[in-house]
Amino acid sequence: MRFSCALETASERIRLVNVISPLIKAGYQLVSQRQEPSSNGGNIIQVVAKSQGAKTQADLIADLSAIDGCTLFKLEIEEDEAAPVATPIPSAPTAPTIDEKSVLAAIGVRYPDIAEVVTQYKASLPAERRVSAMHELGRKVGGGIYQRDYALGSPLKMSAAISRELVPALKVFSKIKARDHVITLVKCPFCQSSEHSHSGCHFVVGYIEGFLASNPAVGRVRAEETSCGAGSTHVCEFTIW
Repeated sequence: MRFSCALETASERIRLVNVISPLIKAGYQLVSQRQEPSSNGGNIIQVVAKSQGAKTQADLIADLSAIDGCTLFKLEIEEDEAAPVATPIPSAPTAPTIDEKSVLAAIGVRYPDIAEVVTQYKASLPAERRVSAMHELGRKVGGGIYQRDYALGSPLKMSAAISRELVPALKVFSKIKARDHVITLVKCPFCQSSEHSHSGCHFVVGYIEGFLASNPAVGRVRAEETSCGAGSTHVCEFTIW
């Protein structure tokens, strides 16, 4: 099984060697690796490697998630044609044993088909933590997608970043309407399963803020859900400052 992955470190002190050493110890054969600074003060570590022995996809996700100080935000797997798939892509985590690290790993595998993962994570959270945890999850996913897909280009100012980068990034989830700094998700997948709760849309608020804040030309940014369609139209509006 050959795979490529990208991880963001929590600090610039966590470097390439801190990622590849545990992978080698876990029995992976490295093909290539690269390190570059992230806009959040850490590093982006990109690795291409092959598993050896009887490693499954579930084993791989567990090994990557166990690397200290790192968040997995991209994972692509190529199965050996001669070998059957030992374990399918893991299903969305289920309550009550979900932690953020395993959710981020599942999102890395299933992206952009992540609404079920996000919804089940939301359901597992106690009510008093739900808003903050969903916002933080969205912030990490949005920031990771910016680093993965847009960081290598020239940084754009806020208005251009919204129309030329954020809107295309959000279109993988829903039909989008955008006007100036207002974005509308038509049939928002993160509140469709909810009768009345707005907490699924806090994931989108965090995603927007994390995505734009990762752009060095934008800097500080705030997003707010100004209209939620949970329990009715599922048309959700977000305003960005």
